[in-house]
Amino acid sequence: MDIRRLTEDDRDALVAVRLPAFGTATLGGDRVEDPAYERWGLFIDGRLAATTTRKPYASWFGGREVPTCGVGGVAIAPEFRGRGLLRPLMERLHDDARSQGDVVATLFASAPGIYASLGYRTVGAMDTIEVDASTLHRFERRHELRRATTDDVPTLQRIYAEWASRHDGPLTRTSVEFDHDAWLDDATGVTLALDEGGRAVAYGAWNRSAGVGGDAHVEVEDLVWTDDAARDSLLWMFGTFSSVTPTIRFDTSGTELTDVLPEHRVREHRPYDLLVLQPEAFEPPSGPVLIRDYF
Repeated sequence: MDIRRLTEDDRDALVAVRLPAFGTATLGGDRVEDPAYERWGLFIDGRLAATTTRKPYASWFGGREVPTCGVGGVAIAPEFRGRGLLRPLMERLHDDARSQGDVVATLFASAPGIYASLGYRTVGAMDTIEVDASTLHRFERRHELRRATTDDVPTLQRIYAEWASRHDGPLTRTSVEFDHDAWLDDATGVTLALDEGGRAVAYGAWNRSAGVGGDAHVEVEDLVWTDDAARDSLLWMFGTFSSVTPTIRFDTSGTELTDVLPEHRVREHRPYDLLVLQPEAFEPPSGPVLIRDYF
């Protein structure tokens, strides 16, 4: 058994292991060796049997930025499953993360029992919820709204940082992987809510599916607010889609949004697990953490 960082020479072997697990040959970041993706592999007799990835993040906890090992891309070749290979691979990843100063490791757990045996515990979840668009008619437009442009990217960063720094768990979105232009490039629209002084205090990044009626929907991939009236104004706007898209979906975490949308239905539930790598440097939060997906 050999465990090491992967290089470009390992691309074909990496794709061959990832394809059965994820159904795609695409690599995040495109290259095997990428500043945002430290890819590790476990080899048996020279053959790549398992792989995982460390993403160098930071998360907000207790009002401070905590260096975070974002774990992703965990895959074991079908022929090597059931041989206990995940533990030595993950332990090596954890050791390397500690050596680079990471205080916690986090992941979306596809198999919670396996990760619990490694010391992870579920601290939150990322959910996709759905409501009938017509139920949003009860909200009022209490702030002015406008579409964001490329000039507003610093404003989007500010709003997100103001929100995230007040909670436990959200990524800082300042690490090398984060593409600041993705807010606009990956969305049908990003809408800002402005206070009486014209300052943006909330935004919603959303995508409109194809078609009218039936399964047509709007998915709000990022809804962040520092003012409840601004949140309500954005919810009102999404309700105006009711004549063409019967449903509105929200990617959300915790109860911030579900408390004001009690009629919601959960479409997808993704548990979020945390492992403390340096106990002397971190006190786990007593309550659930909030998560926002990365762009």
